[in-house]
Amino acid sequence: MTSLLRFPGGRLVSHALFVIIIWLFVMRINDSVDPLANYYIALVAMYATAMFGMVILVGLSGQVSLGNGALMAVGGYVFAVTSLNWQTVPFLGLPWNGLWSMGFAAVGGIVVGLLVGGIAARLRGPYLAGLTLGLAVGVPAIANRFPELLGGESGLMITVPYPDGGYAPVEEAAFADTSVEAVAAESATTAAPSAATSVSPDDMLTMDNFPTTDVAPSAATSVSPDDMLTMDNFPTTDVSAAPSIDPSVVDPGAIDPSATDLSGAGDLLASAFIIERWQAGLAITVACIAAFIALNLVRGRQGRVWRAVRDDSVAAAVAGISPAKAKVSAFAVSSLFAALAGAVFAQILSYVGPGAFGLGLSLSLLVGVVLGGRSSLLGAIIGGILLVWLPEFVLSLAERGGWEDQITNNAPNLIYGLLVVLVVLAAPGGIVGSVQQIVAKLTRRAPTGV
Repeated sequence: MTSLLRFPGGRLVSHALFVIIIWLFVMRINDSVDPLANYYIALVAMYATAMFGMVILVGLSGQVSLGNGALMAVGGYVFAVTSLNWQTVPFLGLPWNGLWSMGFAAVGGIVVGLLVGGIAARLRGPYLAGLTLGLAVGVPAIANRFPELLGGESGLMITVPYPDGGYAPVEEAAFADTSVEAVAAESATTAAPSAATSVSPDDMLTMDNFPTTDVAPSAATSVSPDDMLTMDNFPTTDVSAAPSIDPSVVDPGAIDPSATDLSGAGDLLASAFIIERWQAGLAITVACIAAFIALNLVRGRQGRVWRAVRDDSVAAAVAGISPAKAKVSAFAVSSLFAALAGAVFAQILSYVGPGAFGLGLSLSLLVGVVLGGRSSLLGAIIGGILLVWLPEFVLSLAERGGWEDQITNNAPNLIYGLLVVLVVLAAPGGIVGSVQQIVAKLTRRAPTGV
């Protein structure tokens, strides 16, 4: 295995094989569970994608970020705006689909990450935390300043079709020709009679043209008793007259299975499409791609550069490493993963709006990284599981104990805070760091002669 990693490109190949095996395993699980479990899997994968960037930014480069939820909003809004307004790819003329929107969301995340990272590289400690906090509060509020483009407070609804189709825009133009003004104009042009179709006085309806109230039937139109419907005319319940089939006459061997028309079976299978399963598959695929990129960055030269700047920026500068470039690159990569997660989140919700990317989302990402392990990619996955599982666990406790709604809604935030304080005091490395320390102690204490 060591010789394989030393081979040129061997580390890249080993990471690719590892990620593909994980992808196949998780996709197999995704195909065998119910839609509710698919939804939970999609959320865990989405959180893990965003927290891969948090591990690089907070754990490896040593920067504090409270605004990755705003970077997710960038990806979500770019995805929604491009999906709803572009039908072809600019300069290429190719038909638009969700992959192009995901690509533009990633590019938007990188651009915003470079801009924010350029400013954040000059800040440290509470000043950096204040900058990212302002980002988390300010970016979602921008939607209210541009309601025509970003939907304002109501947000934007997007359509998530079948996997083999694109992301169709919201059909608003279908009502353009049926507006009130158009209907009024059409009514005015069709209702007004022209000179060629003028009505003569003899054609007008007056009191003399009205029929009289004498509508008694004449003798010519009288109904005879034979024409009336009576009980004798109703059919009886005796259906013995229907032709019967003798089972002995039917030859089972005469039935040709190949002659059976199964042309509609494909349509029947297509009607069983489960949107939650497709959304989970999308989230898993994006998370695996992000994990592959993060693995190669963390275990490569760039990861060593980030660790050097985190441990001692002065020593790193003496060794020829630019701390500013390292911090900006960490922000750009973290923003890339956050934008991809935001685009996936938009497809899970079929909606983007300020309420979906609030300050609580940014704080949840930070809590998940601290709990799982801020220096480990595995800790990001564990943090995503905790963020999805903990609210459901609290809800089940509330149902058993009969808690009030106010307590039930605020209990997860209280538990998050208590867990963060406990982890910071007792296990600064999170769950993964604590397990690694325990394994290291047990390994050192093991007898060498065994």
